[in-house]
Amino acid sequence: MAVLMVVAGGVWAVTSLDDGKGAAATKKASPSAESAPAGAAYPYGEDVGLKKTLRAGDCVHAVWTGAAFASRPELGVVSCAHDVPDGQVMAVDTASDFADARDHGGERCAGKVNGVAGSLADAGVYALTPTEAGFRAAGSGTACLVLGRHVPIGGEIGRFRNTGSNVWTTEMSVGDCWLYVAHKTYFTANLTDCADQHTDQVIGFVTAPRTMAFEEALRQGNKLCRDKFESTWGPGAGRSVFGYLSDETNWKAGFDSVVCTVGRADRSRTSGAISSSGTTA
Repeated sequence: MAVLMVVAGGVWAVTSLDDGKGAAATKKASPSAESAPAGAAYPYGEDVGLKKTLRAGDCVHAVWTGAAFASRPELGVVSCAHDVPDGQVMAVDTASDFADARDHGGERCAGKVNGVAGSLADAGVYALTPTEAGFRAAGSGTACLVLGRHVPIGGEIGRFRNTGSNVWTTEMSVGDCWLYVAHKTYFTANLTDCADQHTDQVIGFVTAPRTMAFEEALRQGNKLCRDKFESTWGPGAGRSVFGYLSDETNWKAGFDSVVCTVGRADRSRTSGAISSSGTTA
């Protein structure tokens, strides 16, 4: 599946794309069967559809049964690398009992992963608590997910990514450094350590005006980012601020964020993270 990311003047295409009897001749249930409550086959409930416990790092496909983030989603675990996941399990919060998970699991999840969601252009946190019947089968854990609000995030995020991996706008986090790699008809962004050679460092996002059409956003993307960030991130002649958009399909689905980066004005490579004061760390 090809996902396009666009910068003014060019198109960025990234391809990324499971009876024994006793002495009295009476049947007795085994201890394990006696301790397994009805519904335990689905740790999070039949409406969610999962029979296996989620683990940190799992990528998922999500279909909301009602309003996004306000209803229970139907979930399926998918490949982070070969599918286009809606999001990822970033942590699992272990509760002392079901009441603790029900009453406090969501709050603790938010504390664990709000930072990850907030560093992405268009993501939110969803805490998937187990049901009372499935609490033990779920390992007493609430899955803390970060999911795209309007479009799939598309791959691994946060600490689960590796340097050298391809990233696109939906996966880019504030503070990421990446290397622009040119191809014949497109270019890709390879995630790097900021201490190593890179061309771009993600510094934030701009939401395009609601009245702005996609083609206009392409023309205005750099300006939107420069108006917000250039005075602090690129005040001198040597640095500049750039804007990157996702493709038109994502735009129409509601991903109207422009990813803003800072780099050398001549697009050459640099090393070292840049602070908001414009100095290299």
